[in-house]
Order: sequence, then structure tokens, then C-alpha cells
Amino acid sequence: MDFLNIVANVINPQCILLIVVGVVIGNVFGCIPGLNGPIAVALVLPITFTLDVIPSMALIMGIYMGSISGGLVSAILLKIPGTAASVATTFDGYPMTQKGRATDALSYGAFASVFGGLFSAIVLLLLAPVLSKMAIGFGPWEYFGTAVLALSLVCSLLSGKRIKAFIAMLVGLLVKMVGMSPVDSVAIRYTFGNAMLENGFDLVVIIIGIFALPEIIHNIGKINEKVTPAKIEKRIFFIPKLHEIKENFLVMIQGSIIGTVIGILPGMGGGAASLISYEQAKRTSKHPEKFGTGYEPGIFSCESANNATSGGALVPMLALGVPGDTVTAIIMGAIAMQGITAGPMLSMGQPELFKTIIFIVFVANIVMYLFQISTIRFMAQIIKVPKYLLFPIIAVFCAIGVISIRNSMFDLFSLFFFIVIGYVLDKNGYPLSPFILASVLGTSVETNLRRSIMYYNSFGGCLKQISIGTLFFALAVGIPAILAVLNLVRKKKVPVEEGRREQG
Repeated sequence: MDFLNIVANVINPQCILLIVVGVVIGNVFGCIPGLNGPIAVALVLPITFTLDVIPSMALIMGIYMGSISGGLVSAILLKIPGTAASVATTFDGYPMTQKGRATDALSYGAFASVFGGLFSAIVLLLLAPVLSKMAIGFGPWEYFGTAVLALSLVCSLLSGKRIKAFIAMLVGLLVKMVGMSPVDSVAIRYTFGNAMLENGFDLVVIIIGIFALPEIIHNIGKINEKVTPAKIEKRIFFIPKLHEIKENFLVMIQGSIIGTVIGILPGMGGGAASLISYEQAKRTSKHPEKFGTGYEPGIFSCESANNATSGGALVPMLALGVPGDTVTAIIMGAIAMQGITAGPMLSMGQPELFKTIIFIVFVANIVMYLFQISTIRFMAQIIKVPKYLLFPIIAVFCAIGVISIRNSMFDLFSLFFFIVIGYVLDKNGYPLSPFILASVLGTSVETNLRRSIMYYNSFGGCLKQISIGTLFFALAVGIPAILAVLNLVRKKKVPVEEGRREQG
């Protein structure tokens, strides 16, 4: 009976329409270089406030699934990845296009995308409830440790930018401390006498200001660029042949496993998943020399991996309340705006809603595939839309969306403030994902830390506890320290080896 209720919640005209709209928006934002999924999700956040939880999740999940897969269109036709997740798709997708097989390349990419998406959705269905049951006994110290570990992993895994990532994260945490204390609502911090700051900054304003508009400003230099996609064969549906699916089945399974595992790790993302999957497929192939020449397994491996990260990233978000990437951080914020807290209490307290969200992921992947195989030829034309028309329209929608949240001009001024912060951070090489994740988890980190200290009388008392919270906190401190030492050893080792070569 529960399953029938879940199906009825999703398979109705409103939800299906919103999933379709989300998939269309996601594909458009995914296939146009300079735009991406986080921008699209941030843009529709104000709209979700007017919807119930399930319809709002239908819209957002449609965008999430569509945006990851949408990047394959420009990657294959132009050798310009629409998103970071589609970088590896260019390696074999574009050479195949140059051979006059653009239609085949697009059909392979679309099929691999839905395969990876459905694979990770099954893992989400099986793994998230188990993790939720394990986490149901978590107290504030365990939740604090989980959140801090997620923040630490996001910063630590950004090789070459770890210090800047930690600085961006600290700025994000500082921003969330502005206004009334979330624990006692008495202490007011960093308002400088401005009453408008007492309620803090709205999360949607932060996300749009930091992530969406600076990305457009960053691409403004390419505003007059013209692109000419390759000609695509006229077909009704873009579907690979059965023998092609059989030949690449194990490659897709391998890519889906890699993508799902990497998606679960906070901060890794589809870009890392597709590159690792591509290299692994090349390493295990009987014909590694064919990779990079328009070889089918190259497309199947990276597209199955990058879409599998979507379900993987939702596992820690739904099960533990810890987002796996930037988009799931924004989704978690959207759920919070509806008065619902993602994590074990969602699966235990509202199991039907929990399963409905997972079912939406399944439906969104299927809708995404049906949309892609029937409209890829038309999606290729969207790439040609002039950016000097597109970017101003998006900027106006962002401003309207921000004002509509609380009907406040203060939010608009805050938006400009965060645009400046986002642009300065991005321009100076500071990654934005740690800032976004810190903004989403900031209140949780502070609330659970203060409650833990009150319960155990001191921070030292917290550290003396033999619990998973202490283990997570130790890992959060230890992983960056170990990586820093390894990096130092590696730097010292290189000059020594060079000196030996010179002597030899």
C-alpha cells in the first residue's frame, strides 16, 4: 500500500510536468558552456517556496539529473564540455563526431547517462535506509563530527588548493554566524548595529550571489563567441544498437560503480568520476590504443560514471544530512526551507516522503532519457543562442527570484554583496564549493557543537567520548594533516631525484 501511495505522489500531472520542466531546464543549462546545474537549481529555488515538498523535489531533481547529462551535447559536438562532468566525454565523443558519427556518439552518451543514473538510484534505495538506521542514534556530537568531516573532505580533496579551500570554508561559516544565535536566539553577532542583519543572510541569496552570477561574470569575456555544432543525422530516436549495449555493458557497470562511490564522497563530483572511470576503462581494455580516437567504451565509461554521481551524492544527504556536492547542498537547503531536515529523522519520521524522493530520482532519470533521445537534434541548436541575450535574462531572473523570497530590498543589496565576494574568491583561485557547503552546514555545525559542549560541560569532555563523533572529528583533523605531510615529503623528494639524475 505504501508503494502505491508513493507512485500516486509522483505519477500525477503536476509532478510529471515539473519533472519534465526540470529536465528541460537542466539539459539547457548543462549543454550551454558557462552555465551548469547549480546555477539552474539556485535560479528556481524561489519558485519552490510556492510549492509543496514533493512537487518542489520533482522540479529540482529533474534539473539535477538533466544538467549532468546535458553537458554531453556540447562536449560531443564542439569539444566544449557543458559541465565539468563532461570533460572526459570530449576525449572520444568529439573524435567520433569528426568521423561523421555524431548521432552514434550522442546515442551512446544518452544511454550511458540513464544507465549510470538508474544504477546509482538503486544503490540510493538500498544504502540510504541502512545508513539512516545506523545514524538514528546520533547525538549532537556525532552530527557535529559528521558535518566537520564532510567540510574537511571537501577541502582536502581539492588538490593544489587545500589552503584556499579551507579559507573559503571558514568565510562561509563566518557568514552563517551573522545574526541571532541559532541555539538561544539571544546573542546577536556581527550585525554592526544593523537590525536587518539580525535574521542573518538568506541561504538562497548566498547561493545565487556566490555561485550563479559570478559564473556568468566569469564568462562575460566569451559573450560574443559564436559556435557551429556538427550536423546531426535526422532520426526519430537516438538509441544505440543492442549489440553495442552488450559489448559495453561491463564498461557501464564499472563506470556506474566508480561514479556512485565517488558521488558518496563529499566534494569529488562528476568531473573526477568521469576521468577516473575513463582511465580505468582504458587500463582494463583489450585495445587501450583506440581510446581518444572515437572509441565507444570511452563514451560509455565516462557518461555512466558522471551520471552515477547524482544518486551517490544523494546518499549522504538523505541518510546523514550531509550533502555530497554543491547541488545536493542547495537541494538540502531547499528541503530545509520547507521545514524538513534531511538525515535519519527524515527516513525514520517521514518514510513515505523519504521513499518518494528516491522514486522521483528514478522517474527523473527515465524522463531525462526519453527527452534526450527525442530532442538531442534540437538541443544542439540551443548551443548557438547568443550569450549576450542569454546572460542578461538569467541575471534578471536571479534578481527577481531574490526579491520575491521575502519581498525585501535588503536581500537584493545582500545579493550584490555576495556577488562581489563570489567574484573575488573565484578570480583569486578560491574554490566556491567549500563556501557553499559551509553556508549550508554552518548552522548545523554551530548548533550541534554548542549542544555537545553544554551536554559534556566542555569541548575537552566531548573529545573524551568514545564515539563515532570523536572518530569523525579525528579524521577531519587528521586527513588534512596527513595530506599536508605527504605533499611536503613529495616536494622534498623531487629535487633530490633531479639532483641524482644530474649526477648520473
